[in-house]
Amino acid sequence: MSPRTEKQNLEIRKQKEELILTTALELFSQYGYLGTSMQSISKEAGISKGNLYNYFESKEVLLEAILIQGLIQFTELLDSYPKELVSENDFETAIRGNVRVLKSNTTYWKLYFSLLTQPQAQPLFQKIFNPFLEEYMTVFESYFRNKGDEKPQVTSMLLGSTLDGVFLGYLMMGEQYPLDDVLNNLIEKFK
Repeated sequence: MSPRTEKQNLEIRKQKEELILTTALELFSQYGYLGTSMQSISKEAGISKGNLYNYFESKEVLLEAILIQGLIQFTELLDSYPKELVSENDFETAIRGNVRVLKSNTTYWKLYFSLLTQPQAQPLFQKIFNPFLEEYMTVFESYFRNKGDEKPQVTSMLLGSTLDGVFLGYLMMGEQYPLDDVLNNLIEKFK
């Protein structure tokens, strides 16, 4: 048997890293960030704790990598929007896109929302999400401003808070939550 090539080694490393990220996401989502140890992640992933530290030097670095993965997914959604939402159809497409992202990885969003209320996670959230959220909210502010809204920033924040509530309802109730009806009503109210 010949030694592995550099390409094979990189592929193995990538697969291990993905296994660790997926395992940590599941455990953080299920037991919380504080309730999950590096030991439990290594055990669940089937790798040694020492090897785990070769990939991620700390639990915080691991959490940051998970949050960045989710942010990349959401950023791709934002990049698919027109830079300015000019029509009600653009607005509806953007809102429905948010729901597609939510449904595509509910485990990630359960973790995201659980971390929002944990003070020790706030600095990490601000570092990772604030620049994105500012850009995200600006897209909707511009839409409401163009529609003649007197307080487009406030309306944009109201929309964001309402979406957060819808997302939480769906994450807690699953398929029992009338997501389509709620979403249709939300779109009608805001467009």
